[in-house]
Amino acid sequence: MADIQNNPIPQLINEARERLGQELRAYADHIQQLEQNLQALRDRQRQLEQSIERHLEELANVKIEAPPAPDTGGAQLEALLAAVRELMTATLPEQVLEVLTVEGQKLGVRTAVFDVRGKAAWGASSAGFTGLSEKAVRGLIVPLSKENPFRICFETGGHVDASAATLKKNRNILEKLRPDVEDPILLLPVRSAGSVSAIFYADAGGTHKALPADALKILAEFAGAQLDRLMAFSGEMPAPAEAPAVEPEPPEPVTETPIAEAAAETVEVEPVAAESSSSTAEAAEAIPPTEELPVPGATVPVAEELPPPPPPTVEAPPPPPAEGVDLSQLSDAEQKNHRDAKRFAKLLVSEIELYNKAKVAEGRKNSDLYKRLKSDIDRSRQTYEKRFGKTVGKQHDYFHEELVRTLASNESSLLGSECPGPTV
Repeated sequence: MADIQNNPIPQLINEARERLGQELRAYADHIQQLEQNLQALRDRQRQLEQSIERHLEELANVKIEAPPAPDTGGAQLEALLAAVRELMTATLPEQVLEVLTVEGQKLGVRTAVFDVRGKAAWGASSAGFTGLSEKAVRGLIVPLSKENPFRICFETGGHVDASAATLKKNRNILEKLRPDVEDPILLLPVRSAGSVSAIFYADAGGTHKALPADALKILAEFAGAQLDRLMAFSGEMPAPAEAPAVEPEPPEPVTETPIAEAAAETVEVEPVAAESSSSTAEAAEAIPPTEELPVPGATVPVAEELPPPPPPTVEAPPPPPAEGVDLSQLSDAEQKNHRDAKRFAKLLVSEIELYNKAKVAEGRKNSDLYKRLKSDIDRSRQTYEKRFGKTVGKQHDYFHEELVRTLASNESSLLGSECPGPTV
């Protein structure tokens, strides 16, 4: 009996039973809480399903309208970037003006550009005009000494919004370009070397639509920048527009009166120059010889005591450029053509080197410059031949000479075996 009373096992069992009961009750409470949360989730699910079904029914009753027209701003920007790239590849001032009109037309307008020379704007290029020949364009002359929108654009250096009504004094423009009376017209300055060197004309071509003024302004600015860039490459500066050799004042219809007046002015200058020379000669004769003028405290040497003058130095003529072309045997005009051809070839090849530095380096390393730059070289060769092929090109190939000097570092072998060589 005493052993049973001293045995702790029943007590331990009771304690374990009580502890397990508490844990089971806790689990039961936890399970009950989970069941309540699960029920809440089921209720939330049903609410969401009902809400979704309701929204779907509302959407099913909605009438879908046609989508808005796509934004063309991105396409116009791409066209503008392509136009700028074309402008920056032009290698002659006249090419810059031609590209300006062509790329302006791609923006959906009719374009023309007028080259400012003296006190007039002369037609240089156009695009988009039906039946307007190049000869007719170059026959367009707008006086800048008379009040008209072109003069305002030239003097202010800013854009001018015009119309057929504001151009009524420029009958030649209205007759040749024929802008619609309801079309907007925009005149933009092409600024180069600190002045307006050309005027860019654009109209809507009968569509009555607004002009892409911002895009056209950007084109005009880049055209002026490219003209400056070409002058920097060639090392030349343009003659100022305010001091022309002949100041054209073309009346309507155009006559040769300004040229005749310029010739008359030239004739009037000659007698003045002659009179001035005569007066100078007479004044010189009136001065007594040097040996007759007494100088206090000084002894005037006689002619026999003077040392004999040194023999005149004769400068050797400059060596001919190459291939036996002796510039001293050519006329001044022919010599100028040779110098212009050499300078132009240098400009073209420098452009190739500037925009293809990696290809030039690889071509020199592998002696295949022509193969790597064939398209650029051939295109520049065509440009050179177009300008000088019929004159200087028959005597000497300055373009190939510049390829060897600039691209190939005076080693013709670096051009590679595929290079056709000089044309002369």
